[in-house]
Amino acid sequence: MKPLIVITGPTAVGKTSISIELAKHFNGEIINADASQMRKYLNVGTAKITTEEMDNVPHHLIDFLDPNETFSIKDFQDKGRQIIDNIETPFIVGGSGLYIQALITDYQLDDNPRNEEEFSNLSNEDLYNILLELDPITANKTHPNNRRRVLRYIEIARSSGDAIPKNPEDLYNTLVICLSRDRKALYDNINRRCLYMLENGWIEECINLKEMGYDLAKIKDIGYQDINQFLNNEVTFNELVNIISQKQRRYAKRQMTWFRNKMNCTFIDLEKEEKEVVYKLIDDHLKANS
Repeated sequence: MKPLIVITGPTAVGKTSISIELAKHFNGEIINADASQMRKYLNVGTAKITTEEMDNVPHHLIDFLDPNETFSIKDFQDKGRQIIDNIETPFIVGGSGLYIQALITDYQLDDNPRNEEEFSNLSNEDLYNILLELDPITANKTHPNNRRRVLRYIEIARSSGDAIPKNPEDLYNTLVICLSRDRKALYDNINRRCLYMLENGWIEECINLKEMGYDLAKIKDIGYQDINQFLNNEVTFNELVNIISQKQRRYAKRQMTWFRNKMNCTFIDLEKEEKEVVYKLIDDHLKANS
């Protein structure tokens, strides 16, 4: 199996700069695994890497989608694997855990989108009762108000008679490095970065998006709908900073939960360990799988 390197971790942990250093050192190319950074024009708000920051390292699946364009995890899985086949040393870099898992394992995805309209008039309780009938074991492990998960399990149960997703198997010899920081240090980074982005172009980016005809209320990436409220004088600037910072901190927490529970990661605490540790891990992995 082909050796792969995954550099992941929560938002604002410092993936971008380290991944560039690593890719240059190991003559690799980067496949973006941050769903938000795939979309054009969402640059400041997604902390998208600039051409200068890329430092001539080839990047794939970044800045190529219209903000409103549909691009499923299945699309990412298919396109990403095609790119992997044509790269000698692929680096998968980003914080979208499910995208990464779908890419590097035999995680099964349906080409057809979920038919949520079928259930749009049903309450969470009604949906949960449907899952109870289809698969009571899984239902008892699922919170009734987690609508997205209940819908997913209903879909699986209908298609396979079993609502418990199988454990996916690796398709590559993958080293998954999850960068982390002490929670306070990470949250401080998030807070500082959020304020910096809002004071240095994020609001102007949103104004430009509106002038281009995009509805900020329909952009689901963190912060854009909140800035839309600010532009409509529904929240103050200080409220905006607090709202977005809180959403980003919660997102970071969810990311770390995913990495700990869903992926076989080697965790590197950037507050305690030197970057040389990462270099050695990758060097050993590539040599062992050459």
